[in-house]
Amino acid sequence: MIPVLLDTDIGTDVDDAIALALLLASPELDLRAVTTVSGDASLRGRIARKLLKMAGRSEIPVAAGIGEPLLRQRSFLWMGHEGSGIVDAEETLPLADVHGVDLLIDTILRERPHVVAIGPLTNLAVAIIKEPAVIAAIPHLTVMGGLFDREAVPMMDYNLCSDPEASLVVLSAGIPTTLVPVDVTWQVRLTPAELARLRAIGSRMVQTLCDAMEIWWPLHKAISGEASFVQDAVAFLHDPLTVAVAFERSFVTAVERTLSPSLEGGMFHMVCDKGARPIEVVQQVNARAFVEFVIGRLGRLE
Repeated sequence: MIPVLLDTDIGTDVDDAIALALLLASPELDLRAVTTVSGDASLRGRIARKLLKMAGRSEIPVAAGIGEPLLRQRSFLWMGHEGSGIVDAEETLPLADVHGVDLLIDTILRERPHVVAIGPLTNLAVAIIKEPAVIAAIPHLTVMGGLFDREAVPMMDYNLCSDPEASLVVLSAGIPTTLVPVDVTWQVRLTPAELARLRAIGSRMVQTLCDAMEIWWPLHKAISGEASFVQDAVAFLHDPLTVAVAFERSFVTAVERTLSPSLEGGMFHMVCDKGARPIEVVQQVNARAFVEFVIGRLGRLE
């Protein structure tokens, strides 16, 4: 089993919740801790705690991390629906009595987990600044982020661009890294027919995920606009694909590229640089096979 620490902005887009469920349904992975980032990180932590409770995994520590980008010059996306369909306002869901950055540092130094980051990289950037020893202690970092074919994808690279300075810190640190970029994850979606298949699964967690998809997708349509909206879908699987890449590569092809992180006009970019340290980038995905894999794994949840 691969020890894993999950850093997530769970609660806005439903794909973080699906990713956590996939992780819990995969015996290849041993989840050691969850840290949350962006906006009301405590509410995001409660969402993760509720899903862990449903899965019978309440022993896994969850800690709320940082709510604002590194330089506090912008704000993270917050839509107001976060927690709907998953967490009741009066529900008691205690988090670890430690800041998310400190849990991240302690877990990395003590357990040397594979770090999977499926939100902005602010927690990890602050951990690196606070305790540089985490750099050598992370055996591998898998990040949902990057955008290399901008013409093919009507979406921005939110995770890396919402806190560009944090992305620069993390991706300049020299940690062995795999990027799972938006132009690949955008190809992997659940359709209404697949939502119906998931509805047939008796798991309480899966039913909760289905509820969350039905809450999220109309909101996604509202913020996307008709020109870029994908009609026959109920969820993108950006973050679930990122979790899967940490242990199962049969759905993807990846290559090493020499890329340097860069800030241009306040925007984050990965630019070609022959002298840069190689970084692994996922380039292709068998979307149909991966969707079937996700449905099969979620079917294992009780």
